Amino acid sequence: MSRRLPLLLTLALIQAVLAGTARSQTFYFADGRKASMPEAKIQGTNILVPLKLAGTDDGSAVITLPIASLARIDWPVPPALADANADLKAGKPADALKKIDAVLGPQEPFRNVAGSWWNQGAIIKTIALARLGKNVDADVMLDRMRRAKASPDDLSRGEIAIIEQLIATGKTDLANSRLSKIQGSATDDASLASIALIQAQILERAGKAEEALLAYLRIPVFYSGEDDQMPAALLGAARAYKKLGDTERAAATLATLTGRFPNSPEAAQAAKL
Repeated sequence: MSRRLPLLLTLALIQAVLAGTARSQTFYFADGRKASMPEAKIQGTNILVPLKLAGTDDGSAVITLPIASLARIDWPVPPALADANADLKAGKPADALKKIDAVLGPQEPFRNVAGSWWNQGAIIKTIALARLGKNVDADVMLDRMRRAKASPDDLSRGEIAIIEQLIATGKTDLANSRLSKIQGSATDDASLASIALIQAQILERAGKAEEALLAYLRIPVFYSGEDDQMPAALLGAARAYKKLGDTERAAATLATLTGRFPNSPEAAQAAKL
């Protein structure tokens, strides 16, 4: 039986005996073989693939294929990913942090494999940690993302979350220092809008109302589709207008804020401005 085993294994894999369905996790190896769960099992740094041996009643074998030899994986989007992201947007970083660990655990062995959801989960965890004031832990996640070769834009999102927390706690100099290191690497509109918002907040804290106003206005002018940053940008612009004595434009900007984003925290603050 042992002499027939290599041929049987090869034939079984080529014919995709363990071919996955649209809803299953499927592993594609660099040599062209593939295997799917739930038949295939993950054990440490390997994938164990059971095979039925031809010519026997109940004979079977298990082959071990290293995760390092994977070319890519097909893995359905984990529902917890969207749930955790929704918690972040709702201002609930602690809830997001609890949910995202359910994604990162199963994805951990595949963090360097194409098709893994580890990087998307790591971004959410980094942002949640930063918003909870755990900047050291957030930096650890960022370092892991760098080693997993995350994209510059994804890394910028994590950096921005840490910088925002530094500003919120009054550590403006440190925030400015970190900001200067990422300004040239961000390319997506969401990151660029966030950077403009941070620059505006730093200028406002420094008492530079006119420069802050110009920075706040970059968001509605150049990044009008970035609704996540827009409420804060409009509120900041209104504050700057008011400090500059332009009450008419301040009122108009606040009206835009409350009209477009009536349920935002910034809209509630507008009534007090």
